[in-house]
Amino acid sequence: MFRRKNASLQTKDERRKGRGGSLLFALSLAFVCVPVTALAQQGESIDAVKKRAELNSAKADLEEARKKRDMAVAARWKDRETANQERELFNEKYQESKEKVDALMSERARLFEDVRVAREDLAQVKLQAEKARAEYLSLAAGPERLETLAKFQEQGIPFKIAERVEVQNKVKKEMGLYRDDPLRIARSILNVAQNEMAFTRTIQMERAELVFGTAVSEGFRLRLGGLYAMQMANAVMDSAGNRPSALMLPVAGEKKRAFSWQENLTPETKSEISRVFADAKDSAFVRIPVDVLLSTELSSELANHQETTWKDELKTFFKDGGILMYPIATLFGLGLLIVLVKLVWILVRGFGGLGARRALNALKKGDVEQARVQCQKSHGAVGKVLKTVLAKEYGGRAAAEKALEEVFSAEVPRIESGLTWVSVFAATAPLLGLLGTVMGMIELFDVITMHGTSDPKLLAGGISIALVTTEAGLIVAIPLQLLHTFLANRADALRGRMEKAGLAVLNALWIKEK
Repeated sequence: MFRRKNASLQTKDERRKGRGGSLLFALSLAFVCVPVTALAQQGESIDAVKKRAELNSAKADLEEARKKRDMAVAARWKDRETANQERELFNEKYQESKEKVDALMSERARLFEDVRVAREDLAQVKLQAEKARAEYLSLAAGPERLETLAKFQEQGIPFKIAERVEVQNKVKKEMGLYRDDPLRIARSILNVAQNEMAFTRTIQMERAELVFGTAVSEGFRLRLGGLYAMQMANAVMDSAGNRPSALMLPVAGEKKRAFSWQENLTPETKSEISRVFADAKDSAFVRIPVDVLLSTELSSELANHQETTWKDELKTFFKDGGILMYPIATLFGLGLLIVLVKLVWILVRGFGGLGARRALNALKKGDVEQARVQCQKSHGAVGKVLKTVLAKEYGGRAAAEKALEEVFSAEVPRIESGLTWVSVFAATAPLLGLLGTVMGMIELFDVITMHGTSDPKLLAGGISIALVTTEAGLIVAIPLQLLHTFLANRADALRGRMEKAGLAVLNALWIKEK
């Protein structure tokens, strides 16, 4: 831009300089021509000389003025050129500065964006930190975490209850004081749980004064944590050879279970207690009969056990199954009766005797007359087929086949009769058992609704009773299904023998005639 302006200025100066030179040349020419013309016309005169002198003086002045003008123009041009160079240098520096400023502005914008992103990240990190801190503080266990251990204390045998409760109360105080330190609270709870586990598997045997009824005697007491305790006196043995002994067993109460020493034990239980104490003196390993569930039902069985026979067990089995046990038993009885009757009938009808066998052998040899004689001695379904064809004279094979069809239509339904009922009984029995199980589970849920799930033994006993009918149904269905398959195979075999005998006699008679 500046170079173009300088070039235009230079062009204007040159034009002015050219115009001045042309004007000076024209004036000089005029002044030269005028005196020559005047001398030619008027001659040489003094006025012409003066005018020439003036003209020369004016010319010199004009030349000097022109030189000054040229010098001024050159100086001005030089100044303009210097100014243009300085302007170009300034423009270059300005452009560089502008580029630097643009780069700095871009960097500034980027830094502002990075700062904004960093602030957002910082806010997100703070939010996550607060959330993590809240979650971390929420991990702090409360007193309810100790309820399970407290339930173990209530459900177990009451030994060292005061010490164990004191430890748990100490942990509850720590939960209130160190709420911001969940890790410490967790360690305390784990320590309490470990102590409870250690207490549970602690075996302690000691000599003590034992109370049996109203008598006090010396003896030994053996304790397995909070799960089991027994004691035996060093007194005179009874008639069975057992010393007085007792077990710490749970007894069902109005509010919860209560533990007490049970002395009315079965002879087997007393023998086991004596063996345990005897082995404890001589061996480091002793097998102790422990009920880890601490069930009141099992405790009553240990304390009031009675010998039962298979009849009593069968009655108990029927009683536990409920009313559906009777139709299941009825199906089993009817099914066995049908199977027995049908088996005897198939065996009788399937026995053809020696006559049927000899008649078939004679037919194979082609001796029809001998076969007719022997068929009179045959019995059963096969003998009836042979007699139907050989005892009469038929006009052709078609008539004999019709007679055989009548025999088959009468005998085959008799052979297969009753098998369907056995199959129906085998399929119905497990369905009745399943129905009884569903009814038992409904009753079990009613018991759970009323008494809760505090006694696992009670729940296990209820479930086992509910499954009795299913067991009975399967006990009935499996043998009936096997017997039905056996009878069906026997019936098919008898029908096959009948068809074979009929085909043999037809082929022997009419193929021979042809």
